[in-house]
Amino acid sequence: MKIQKMSNMNKFGVVTIIGRPNVGKSTLLNYILGEKVTIISSKPNTTRTVVKGIKTTKDYQAVFVDTPGIHNARDKINRLMVDQTVSSLSMVDVIYLMMEPDEIFASEFNYIMSLLNELNIPKFLLINKIDAYKRHEIYKMADTAFKKGKFKYVLPISAKKGTNVEKLLSLTVEEFSSTGAFYDEEEITSIPEKFLIAEFVREQVFNYMKDELPYDTLVECESLEEENDKLFASVSIIVKRDSQKGMIIGKQGQNLKNIGKRARQNLKRFFGVPIHLELWVKVKSNWQDSDEYLSIQGL
Repeated sequence: MKIQKMSNMNKFGVVTIIGRPNVGKSTLLNYILGEKVTIISSKPNTTRTVVKGIKTTKDYQAVFVDTPGIHNARDKINRLMVDQTVSSLSMVDVIYLMMEPDEIFASEFNYIMSLLNELNIPKFLLINKIDAYKRHEIYKMADTAFKKGKFKYVLPISAKKGTNVEKLLSLTVEEFSSTGAFYDEEEITSIPEKFLIAEFVREQVFNYMKDELPYDTLVECESLEEENDKLFASVSIIVKRDSQKGMIIGKQGQNLKNIGKRARQNLKRFFGVPIHLELWVKVKSNWQDSDEYLSIQGL
C-alpha cells in the first residue's frame, strides 16, 4: 500500500459507515467505489472486520470505513466485532448511520443513538432500501430518528440501485476540512491481498451453500504468489465438523468446483489478471474462540 500525499487534491476526509447487520453497508461501499471490495451475503455479520475503501476524484479523496454490524453481541468473536465498530467512530469527518424503515424499534437502536449523540461529528442518517417500503414508513422512521439523534442530514437511498448516492457524496465532501490526498490515486482499498482473496471465497461459500452452513465458517488464504502476470493462491475453508466438510466438497467435488469458479471470476475482475485458485476444506472443531482464529480474521 502506497501512502503518498498529493497536493493537487482539494479535499480529503474519512467516513465511517455504521448500522445493524445486513442493512446494506457493504453494498453502499461497493457502489461508491464502483468495485467490489467487501463481500455481500444475506447472512448477518458477513463483514467481520473494518474495511477501508478509497475513492479518488479530481476534486477529493474519501476513505470509507465499512464496519461490522452493531448488534447485541454475546460470544467473544461478535463482541470484538462490535468493539471494532465503536472504535472506528473516533477521528473521522462524517458518520453514516444506515437504517431501514422497519428497524426503528429494534433493540440496538437506543444503543446506537447513545453512541452517536456523544460525538461532535457530522452525522448523516441514511434510510436504505427505500424501494421496498411505503413512503409513510420512511417518513415515520426519519421523524423518530431525527428526534432521538443529532443528524445533519436525512437521506433516503438505495445502496443497490444508487438512488441519491451522488447527492450523498456531494454533501459529504462539504464536511471535509483537510486538503491533499494521502493514498495513491490507483488504490481503492486498504485490505491486504491475501485477506481480500479469502473474503471473496468466503462470499461464494455463503452464497452457494446458503443456509446449510453457519455464517462463521472460516476462510484463510495460506499462500499467494505472482508469476508471469498470473496470481496463484492457496485457500483453506475451515469448518467445525466432518459433515460440513462433505457438504462443501459435494458429490465428486462439484460444490467446491462451483465455489472456486465463482470466486475466480470475481477475483479476476478485481485484480485484472488470471488467478489460479487452489481450494482446501479442513476440519478444526475448536477454532472459534482461539487466538489463531482472531489473528486470521484480522480482529
